Amino acid sequence: MAMSRTRGYTMTEMMVTVAILGVLISVAAPLLVQMTNFWRQTTARNTIQRDVRASLDIINRFCRQARAGTVVIDQAAGQPPFSRITFASVQGQTISFYQSGNRLYMTQGNRVSVLSKSIAFIAFTYPRSDDTSIVSVAITAQAATYLGGSKALQLSIQKVRVMN
Repeated sequence: MAMSRTRGYTMTEMMVTVAILGVLISVAAPLLVQMTNFWRQTTARNTIQRDVRASLDIINRFCRQARAGTVVIDQAAGQPPFSRITFASVQGQTISFYQSGNRLYMTQGNRVSVLSKSIAFIAFTYPRSDDTSIVSVAITAQAATYLGGSKALQLSIQKVRVMN
């Protein structure tokens, strides 16, 4: 008489499988959260760097075309000190760069452009009190990352020389 063998898994095999899956999931979940956080921080940093470098390039280009006697550094109402620079270009246009909230604006005549939407702080200063033809620009920008956090970077360009 032959014994018939039933097919399937034993309870022990099922419990071992569930235990292995539980260990894998408990290790994978924090790793996935860390990878997501790293990706969002890297994306935020790259976005900030791209925006701020483009903004600094534009500020540098236009400040070099300013007439030295027309440069005024002040602040817009309700904004941080030294967060606005206004000057007349050699072509006679009035140009202004200023912070309003978390945005960096440029006005050129009657036209207003948004250069960046992630500005935490911008400061225009004279690094040397005896030479007002050199302007220093410092920008701190930040972007949201993960779980309410934010990534902040400070980028600055020193010694923008007013050429005219």
